[in-house]
Order: sequence, then C-alpha cells, then structure tokens
Amino acid sequence: MLYEGRKSKSNLRGDAMKLDDKSLDALPWEVPDYHQRQAAHLRSLAATATTVKVKARLLDEARKHEDIARSDAEPASASEA
Repeated sequence: MLYEGRKSKSNLRGDAMKLDDKSLDALPWEVPDYHQRQAAHLRSLAATATTVKVKARLLDEARKHEDIARSDAEPASASEA
C-alpha cells in the first residue's frame, strides 16, 4: 500500500509538466519587456550573491538580457542606417 502512494506522488510532477496549446501561446519571451524584467531580477539576485563567481555570472546574464532588450527596442530603420 505504501508503494502505491509513493507511485502516485511521483506521477503528479509528470502530469504538471504537460503543456497544452493555451500554455504554448504565452511563452515568456513573447511577454512585453521580458528581457528588461529578467535583467532587473538578475541584478537584484546579484546584489545578495554570497560569492564573487555567482555574482559575476548573474551580472553577465543580466547584461545579455539588456542587450537583447535593446536590440528588440531599436526601430528597423536604425539598424539599416
């Protein structure tokens, strides 16, 4: 009986991981300002990082998101000039 209970608990995660069409319509990178928000979040995590290596990694990831946000915000005519 105990085995059956454990089996159903492990199955809960598998069911939660299934994606339907509605979930796929709202992917995070399609949300407005996603990369700006991610950069801000990573910078706030870096502010409380306890090691230099972790802080550097978080700040590097934040810069990447800022670069993406900047490139998405540029008008098409600016990139052609």
